[in-house]
Amino acid sequence: MTDAQIVISVMQNSPIGWRYICRNMKQGFAAVIGKSFSFGPSAKDDIEDIFQDSCIILMQKIKSGKFIISRDGAIFSYLVQIGKLTACNFIRKRRPLTPKEEITLTVNLHDDTQDVEMPLDEKQQAQNEFLDRVFDSIPADCQMLLKRFYWDRKPLDEIASTLGLRNADTAKTKKNRCMNKFKDIASKLLESEEFAEEAVRAAVERAALRELLEDERAYCEIPDIAIAALKTEDDSNNTEE
Repeated sequence: MTDAQIVISVMQNSPIGWRYICRNMKQGFAAVIGKSFSFGPSAKDDIEDIFQDSCIILMQKIKSGKFIISRDGAIFSYLVQIGKLTACNFIRKRRPLTPKEEITLTVNLHDDTQDVEMPLDEKQQAQNEFLDRVFDSIPADCQMLLKRFYWDRKPLDEIASTLGLRNADTAKTKKNRCMNKFKDIASKLLESEEFAEEAVRAAVERAALRELLEDERAYCEIPDIAIAALKTEDDSNNTEE
């Protein structure tokens, strides 16, 4: 797929673009992130988490119109840069960055034509994590309905048929009830109906993309041998230092 085709796929919530990113870019992403930062024995799981978080940020950037295709391979370069910033925040929650990691981060932030801002500030990150937990806490049938509506963009009559509801009006009523469940739990953050709608949509998109990426892990698992190679290289570098 070309970068332009991937962008269109992401805008349409199509799984095709994400499958392509996962199956064709994930190993390269893992190699760069693994060489840039030291993760220890949990490297494989840590890089998997960073990859998923980076994909979510990439989705948000594309949908907001902040991503521009400036050259061939722009999406991979942009995803890697997001990954480095995400890894930086991830590691800083555990320990200070090493001088080598600080240098790597600084150099790479200014080593691309695509302007990459910090993924999310701590307040926004905490808010998103809270809203994600709220979404996970509502009933499974509500999660399914909202995913069908916001992620799959299915019409209410089709949703009704899929979920065994009477008709589109019944599906609409249930959707409103599900929205109210979400808003009741997250009332302190949801300042208006418009903001509530956007918060639900964004939470649904994050949940749906994580689910898709988890399903893809069987096809694009980070090989143990690659992690072992990174660890060996890192140990060798530490010995030399």
